[in-house]
Amino acid sequence: MFRRFGSGRDRLEDLERVEVLARDRFRLDADDLVLVSEDQGTRPGYPPLETNVIFWRGAERYRFRIFSPLAEVGAADLPVAWLLPALKDDGDGECC
Repeated sequence: MFRRFGSGRDRLEDLERVEVLARDRFRLDADDLVLVSEDQGTRPGYPPLETNVIFWRGAERYRFRIFSPLAEVGAADLPVAWLLPALKDDGDGECC
């Protein structure tokens, strides 16, 4: 997990909470890497803040984006577990 500095607020608790939600939802092992970040929305008409999650399950990388600020993300916002194959990161920058 990475923490961004300079935002004015300590977001570590929110980052950890979303990481735990992702680990639970996709049944990730303790040694599977999970990265959570809150980023500025870059496209017109999209929310100003979005939450991005990237994780590795074994050797495979997956990612998804939630169009809500990190502090507002709950379990209901994560994709359902059976969508895991669709979350596989093939390197296309326009994912999710």
